[in-house]
Amino acid sequence: MGRRRATGIVLVMGLLVAGAALVGRSGGAPRPAPTPVVQMREALVAALPTDTRVPPRLSNPAAYLPAQCYAVTQDEAGGRTRNGCFACHQTPRAPNFVEDAEVQTVLSVARSAEENRWTNLVQPPPPVELSDAELLAWVRSNNYVDERGGLRLAAALAHPPAAWDGNGDGQWGGYTPDCWFQTDGEGFDHSPDGAMTGWRAFAYAPFPGMFWPTNGSAGDVFIRLPAAYRHDSAGRESKAVYRVNLAILEAYIRRVDVPLPPTDEREFGADLDGDGVLGSATRVAFVWPPRPGRLFGYVGQAAGLDPAREGWPAAGLFPRGTEFLHSLRYLDVEGGQVRMAARMKELRYMRKTRWLTYSDLQLAAEAEAREKMKQPDKLKRVLADVERGVGTGTGWLMQGFIEDAGGELRPQNVEETTACIGCHGGVGATTDSTFSFARKLEPGSAWQGGWYHWGQRGMKGIPEPTRADGQGEYAHWLARVGAGDDYGTNDEVQARFFRRDGTLRPDAVNALTKDISVLLVPSPRRALLLDRATLALVKAQRFERGREVVVGAPSKVRARLEQDGATGIDEPVLPGWVSPAKSASR
Repeated sequence: MGRRRATGIVLVMGLLVAGAALVGRSGGAPRPAPTPVVQMREALVAALPTDTRVPPRLSNPAAYLPAQCYAVTQDEAGGRTRNGCFACHQTPRAPNFVEDAEVQTVLSVARSAEENRWTNLVQPPPPVELSDAELLAWVRSNNYVDERGGLRLAAALAHPPAAWDGNGDGQWGGYTPDCWFQTDGEGFDHSPDGAMTGWRAFAYAPFPGMFWPTNGSAGDVFIRLPAAYRHDSAGRESKAVYRVNLAILEAYIRRVDVPLPPTDEREFGADLDGDGVLGSATRVAFVWPPRPGRLFGYVGQAAGLDPAREGWPAAGLFPRGTEFLHSLRYLDVEGGQVRMAARMKELRYMRKTRWLTYSDLQLAAEAEAREKMKQPDKLKRVLADVERGVGTGTGWLMQGFIEDAGGELRPQNVEETTACIGCHGGVGATTDSTFSFARKLEPGSAWQGGWYHWGQRGMKGIPEPTRADGQGEYAHWLARVGAGDDYGTNDEVQARFFRRDGTLRPDAVNALTKDISVLLVPSPRRALLLDRATLALVKAQRFERGREVVVGAPSKVRARLEQDGATGIDEPVLPGWVSPAKSASR
């Protein structure tokens, strides 16, 4: 049997308890028919790896609760509030049914989560002492591709050391990196022999807050659909089929029409533009709810898949088997310009393992809400598989790799990966448990339709995203938080964007409207400070205390939260997708 280590699948306690309660009656009495809620819960558990039933030991039992939840929300009683909570906790958009806008006003945490264990925020390891030249040489060294052009991590996983081999079978059972980060003019990744890997890079508006380069997170994202979505009806690889299927997916995740080059709909047997006839289409029309009788769906080989198992074009849902790959990098400085470095801090992966309908997701969210009301002190239960990763409870598996003390990427342990599922497994801001693809740049105006890697083109000149109420998304976030990060440490953004009275500088806001890089990209000096702080965390290898870097003013974080205590915020902020109420004048 080998060694069985506790590490990776997460389900809300309520989901597992109800499923485990289904036991046969003694005396041969017939078993009652399971309710739809229980059936869905049992199906979720069944979709997980079979050897993930032992809860792991976590030094932080609430490791899924992100550090941002401990940020100070009010400087002093009756003073100004700092609401960064609304970015994640908000009125959701179906099929996300996690209604958690109330978290902006009330600290609804379990008692065992009251203590802030993310101590690296207030007592980070001292920055490493390196010259600028030595530091830049470090961040420019590639810890993903080796000197011969091979994938370093993939080679290491082919013969995993004992510390990585969770079940002792001598093999790595999780995701093995197979993206080469070599993108063409359409964002498609290619291996050295020219073959397509299926991964495609896209540019997106970074999520507000700690996910900006100025706060230490320079990242990219690739998406990959299963092979059937990349093949024509005869089973041959087809870039044309893949383009169309990705355009369909984009239309239904972003809920907008997506332009296409002139496309013969008869070739695909799908009414892409929704005009009722099969002709030449120049767009994928987002039509929701579905129009009865419309010949529409994913094309090519994917048209023959079982929709009940694999999924169909539905607003806000990815098909089963969708994968995301997300690298986080150091910052490089060359010629006075800051850019993404070659060296990776982390490599994050997630895969959708189960198709869940609107009703499935609603039942799951309602079950969790009821369980939380009945037992507010229960935490999410973590079941673990160190190799295959952590489940979100919403049909996805998450897995991660992070730098070891020597700078090589290693698999995360389960506690390190558990830190990812708090956001991806249950907040109102996500789209099918994800953030980035719903924020992809507008294909009609973005360079290459938004299908490119940040290494091909930086953020300069990209306009600020706009909320449905007409406000700039980032300026709106800055005004609500009163700082350039959740913890009030980014003194560079503070000086660039805020006046002494705490209000935003109009000239800076006007520049931001036209170019997000004036906010998101740090100065060369700050970039190197962030690199030094990151390298110090890597050398310490205490990521269970936090992996975010803070540079500048002291962090404004609470040492403890008070269960059901007030945040000081009176009214929840509406999410960006909600249009303002109509008035008599409009």
